[in-house]
Amino acid sequence: MLIGIQYLQGFVNFKGIENLYMDFQKKALLALFFCFMLGASAQKETFPLVISESNPWGKDIGLSKPESIVFDRINQCFYISNGQKMALGTDGFISKFNDKGELLKLKWLDSLSRPSGLSIYNNVLWVADVYELKVIDIATGKMVKSFPEPIKSSGLNDVAISIQGEVFVTASFIHAVLKVEEESLILWAQDEKLLQWANGILVNDKDVLVGGTQLTAIHRNTKSLRMLKTNPPIQDIDGLWTDDQGGYFLSTVEGKGLWHLDTYGKSTLLDQGGDYFGDLQFMVETNSLLVPRGNHKEKNYYISAFTLELPR
Repeated sequence: MLIGIQYLQGFVNFKGIENLYMDFQKKALLALFFCFMLGASAQKETFPLVISESNPWGKDIGLSKPESIVFDRINQCFYISNGQKMALGTDGFISKFNDKGELLKLKWLDSLSRPSGLSIYNNVLWVADVYELKVIDIATGKMVKSFPEPIKSSGLNDVAISIQGEVFVTASFIHAVLKVEEESLILWAQDEKLLQWANGILVNDKDVLVGGTQLTAIHRNTKSLRMLKTNPPIQDIDGLWTDDQGGYFLSTVEGKGLWHLDTYGKSTLLDQGGDYFGDLQFMVETNSLLVPRGNHKEKNYYISAFTLELPR
């Protein structure tokens, strides 16, 4: 009888432990479910929302197919590249606006061919101008140096500069990225598939990001290339700029779209219209995205200023 009681007590204790274990399993599964839902929700909310578009800058003042915009933090102003066609000439120019979008000088720098990409480092403006990379002293507004293309008819397009001062330039016609080394512009990376129609460019600590037919990352040390997936796909990329949260803003030539790409590779169409989108400048202080735009048929050119709401 004593053995039977001890056995019964052991059975009851075992059943109690089993019930506790089952209860723990249920709570653990429930916690995992909520974590998954929270994670999915967090991933879903990583894209910015376009709140408003202010009155466009520079309408009806003589802008000519504006392509790129860059902010000068030292002088608190913007420079915008203008030009007719990708060929040698003298009708290209750079316009200057204040930080409120008011024109300071239509032709701050003129007699250029067709300036496209712009980038600033140490109060010097670097300009991709068809077959030359030109260096402009901002204080004087004068060209102080130029680097001819290393390969004929390469089609210099956009410029990006690392925090260390390394200068990279896309060469669209030869599907390549060039780099300034000492006193020369050299071929740095080339790939007819992964760098096809290389256009927009951005440099971070690890990679040089290049937008063209697709988005590609080039490792700065090894020069290994890898395609970055976008879902849905973003193709024919023009402008490329960081959102300061690990993601990117992009503009496209075909489809004339303005996109955001988050850290998960999810792409979101922010705006799409009949007028083209050029290169981008994101102002993190005001959450504003500035984009040169225009309609070639109507010869109507301006700068769009979008105010965004970004998740924090």
